[in-house]
Amino acid sequence: MSLSGLLSVFNLKNLYVSVYKVDDIFALKPVKLKIRANSKYFFGFFFLRIKIFQDELVLPYLKGEGIFSFNTIFPRRGKYNLEEIEVSSYFPFYFFRRTAKIPINLELIVFPHPLKCDLSFLGKDGKGRVDSSISRGKSYDGDLIGVRDYVDGDPLKYVHWKASAKTYSLKTKEFSPFQGNPILINLNDFSGTIEERISKATFALIEFSKRGNPVGLRLGDEIFSPDTGQGHLRRMLHALAVYNPE
Repeated sequence: MSLSGLLSVFNLKNLYVSVYKVDDIFALKPVKLKIRANSKYFFGFFFLRIKIFQDELVLPYLKGEGIFSFNTIFPRRGKYNLEEIEVSSYFPFYFFRRTAKIPINLELIVFPHPLKCDLSFLGKDGKGRVDSSISRGKSYDGDLIGVRDYVDGDPLKYVHWKASAKTYSLKTKEFSPFQGNPILINLNDFSGTIEERISKATFALIEFSKRGNPVGLRLGDEIFSPDTGQGHLRRMLHALAVYNPE
């Protein structure tokens, strides 16, 4: 029994664990975190339990390095600070249980749960459309469909520098037209509690982005002008994730 306890301690001291950051985590939806565990320990690891928040991953055996999927569900939107994880060892005969805290210091942003709702009213009578003070001077681009010769007046941000370098002449990116009208989402457009309205706004942002509409968000005094692209969508979802109505 003493040998079992000593081996459990040695087992944990030689274990290194890290957690991979995951993009696009939504509340109440299953997510797979990636966990990397490794050690220079000569022997393999037996009967390891890795606990993150309230969920556990059981590793019956580990030798060298391994990458594992850890399934969990975050119950609410917002910031989650994973400062440390708990690792337990029962090696070798389940006589003793040894536990160690391994620092991680990982911040995760959990987007609001998308709550499906009717969006047809946002396309009627200009409801939800962008007023001129927000959209003035804004252009919206579709998918990149080709490259053409540069014409005086083309914005420099659309110059295709790689193609220009190959041909020794300026080339401009050519885009397809966007598919829909710009839409500005406001929490007051929806009914329900504040959390329900945030979830409905999340659904609206994702849905209109899929349709090809340049979409924006009015969140208190902060305004995200309508635009397209995954980076723009994530910035708005991040704002909703950390939004404090108080």
